[in-house]
Amino acid sequence: EVKNIPDPVHVFRVGLEVEAAEAAPRSTRRVALGAGLVVLLGAVLVAAWWMRADLPTTAAISAPIRSLAVLPLDNLSGDPEQEYFTAGMTEALISDLARIGSLRVISRTSVMQYTDTRKSLPQIARELDVDAVIEGSVLRAGDAVRITAQLIDARSDRHLWSESYERDLRDILALQSEVARSIAEEVELKLTPEQHVRLASAGRVKPQAYDAYVKGIHFLQSLTPADHRTAVKYLEEAVRLDPSYAPAWAELSFGYT
Repeated sequence: EVKNIPDPVHVFRVGLEVEAAEAAPRSTRRVALGAGLVVLLGAVLVAAWWMRADLPTTAAISAPIRSLAVLPLDNLSGDPEQEYFTAGMTEALISDLARIGSLRVISRTSVMQYTDTRKSLPQIARELDVDAVIEGSVLRAGDAVRITAQLIDARSDRHLWSESYERDLRDILALQSEVARSIAEEVELKLTPEQHVRLASAGRVKPQAYDAYVKGIHFLQSLTPADHRTAVKYLEEAVRLDPSYAPAWAELSFGYT
């Protein structure tokens, strides 16, 4: 057993023997030289393992990621009125990742408490009991949307992956699916054929309909009757603008209940 290595390390001893007592001196010297090289190589390997043992992240990095939390994305537009849009993007990413059965994803309700928090990522991960954390930002300029996301191994506080994605608002569904698919591939999750198809076949949505949809979700989170009525109004507008956008119908049915 070697420090910080989860699995036993196989150790071998190489024995070099002279086949006959009357072997020539040159052969004996060759054998002795070979044995010396083996000993030297063994010493180097032991030293290398010893140096690796002092690295605290060796075991953590090799451990698989099977649970994660998507922290509230930052709004980089400079417009506080766009907070509803950023929150909607956070919820969409959580929803896409949560549909991957082999991955445990923390709910939106649990992660929203960390908006503008001063807590460190390892501390947040311990409180949420997750292996990794997704953080990032959203920048919306007109109908152009850019998402920047990064994956951090919470056990070692090590940055594992970062990427930026930019699309037109009409392709926002494909953008969300692409981010979710990239994260799934980065944590080496095996997607089912159905999950591959769903993430690869995201359709398009009218920008005005999507905007009304995320506004509806934003107001639907509130428990006040006035905000609830406002949410239903926005969701009704979303399905009127784009009757083929199924998520808007689903949220509207929830709003009616």
